[in-house]
Order: sequence, then structure tokens, then C-alpha cells
Amino acid sequence: MFFTSTSLRSQGFKEAEAQRSANQCFSFVSEHPSKNRALIHALQKIVLMNYEVFFQLLLNGLVLGSSYVLVAAGFTLVYGTARVFNFAHGHFYMLGAFIYGGLVLLGVPWILSLVIAGLASGLLGFLTWHILFKPLYFDVFLTVATSVGLGYIMVQGIIVTVGERDLVVPSVLKGVLTLGGTTISLEKLSIVLISLGMMVSLHLFLKSKIGKALEATTIDQEGASLQGINPQWMLVIAMILGSALAGMAGAVIVPYLSAQPNMGYPITTTYLCIVVVAGHGSLKGAVIIGLLFGLVKSFGYHFFGTWDYTIMMLLVAIIMYIRPWGIWGVEFRRRI
Repeated sequence: MFFTSTSLRSQGFKEAEAQRSANQCFSFVSEHPSKNRALIHALQKIVLMNYEVFFQLLLNGLVLGSSYVLVAAGFTLVYGTARVFNFAHGHFYMLGAFIYGGLVLLGVPWILSLVIAGLASGLLGFLTWHILFKPLYFDVFLTVATSVGLGYIMVQGIIVTVGERDLVVPSVLKGVLTLGGTTISLEKLSIVLISLGMMVSLHLFLKSKIGKALEATTIDQEGASLQGINPQWMLVIAMILGSALAGMAGAVIVPYLSAQPNMGYPITTTYLCIVVVAGHGSLKGAVIIGLLFGLVKSFGYHFFGTWDYTIMMLLVAIIMYIRPWGIWGVEFRRRI
């Protein structure tokens, strides 16, 4: 009892000291009540943040970042291999979320629902390539316009089918895990681990014979064809795989965020920024920048509220000013 009361008094003393330091650091708030209030509030949170809050924010950032990584990796595959700028890619993410959520609510096991969501998204990617993108392959403007129209059709199709309300999907893994006094949600941990498993599987696939052929097609289609590789099949595989990754990303994240008909629009802006910052065609860059974006989103929202998106865009602008071709991209220079 003595040690318990002593530790409690010590903890209370530390909290009081932290609060006293914060009050001293920010005592000028009363003198300037309307000036830099958001920044001052953020600095107060930084001073008073303990390790448990830090790890919760870190886990939230990894959850968001893992979904960003899967979507950005799928887009990188499609754009890097087929040179198709698919603006509907984010709506494959939305489609996977609704397919997974609907199946889970119908009683289908979550693993089977995840696989079906990926297969359905990949099948739609296959049809999209053959019906829309392949006939317009050599016209960049028409492929972009067609993908925008496809995304609109997908959103309206979901609205007509299930309505405009959010689809709330219950967590398949309930409970918490306590490590060193920090409480970790099993749902969030499972999202990170499943996403990690998908990225490892993608890495192993790209090391296979088909993956090497896909990489060769990405570098030079004509050179790949001279080596006996069928570039057309590689373009189809890239489209199927990229669409499946986007759909499975939506399926993985839906218990955490819920499914919304318009959830494809904000993720589109995010994965485009990730690909631009990383450098188009760089899967390694998409993984690293995707995770960093998730962490910036989590910590930024905690400290700066709705300014988190502005901070993210500001960082993107700074990087683009320094390296317009991306961090891992190949340098280009326009001749005038």
C-alpha cells in the first residue's frame, strides 16, 4: 500500500509539474486571446502528451497509412505499367469497402469476404481495361475523361443500390491488447498486419517470373516484347492487380472508417499526392510515403485539428518545389 500510494503521489506530482510548465509556457494566451490560438493549443498538447497517447496516434497513423499504401501501390502498378491515368481508381477502393461490408453483414466469414472483395474489384478492373481503356489506349485525354465518368457511374450505382447512408460494419476482432500499460485495439492491429501481409505478398509476386516480366514491361514495352514477353497480357495483369489492391484496401479499412458512397474522392487526392511525391513507378516510394502520410494525418489532426490536410498539402508543395520528379523518381528536365 505504501508503494502504491507513493507511486500515485509521484505520478500526480509529475502531472502537476507538466501542467505547471505548460501554463508557464503559454501564459501569454490571456494576453493575446485571438492570436495564434491554434498553434498555442497544439503546443499545449505536445507538452502534455504522454507515451500512451503517442502510441495511440502512432497506431492510428499506421492504420490510415496502410490503406494509403495499398491504394497508392495499385495505382502505381497501373500507371507505371500501362501508362493509364485511372481517376476511378479511388472508387475501386469504395467498391471493395461496400462489397466486404455487405457480405460481412450477411454472415459471410470476413476472410472470404475480403477475398471476394479483391476478386470482384480485380474483375471490374479487367472489364474496365478491355471495354474502356484498351480501345482508347493511345488517347490520354479520352482515357482520363472515361475514368472520371466511370467513377461517377460507380458512385451513383452504389447510391441507387444501398442509398446515401453510411454502411457501418462491425469489427470482426473485438477486444484490446495491453502492452506496457498501453491499450492496443485488436481491430486496428489486425488492419496493419493484414495490410502488411498484402504488401509482402505483392513483393514476393513481383520477384516471381511474372513479376519480372511485369517490371520489364514497365521499363520498356518494346524491349520486353523482343524478349518474348506479351506486353498486352502484362497490361491486363497490372490492371487486375492494381484494382484488386484498391478493393482490398477498402475492405480492410471499412470496419475502422465505415463505407461511404463518396469515399473514393478524398482517397483519390491522397494517393495522387503519394505517387507524385514518391515518383511515378516507384513502389518502394509509394510504401514509404503512404505510411508517412498516414502518420502526418494522425498526428496532424490531433495537434492541429482540421488543419492537418493543409499541413499535408504544404509538405507536398515544398517537396515538389525541391524535387518536381519525386523523391524516388527519375529526374527530368524540359528543354525550351
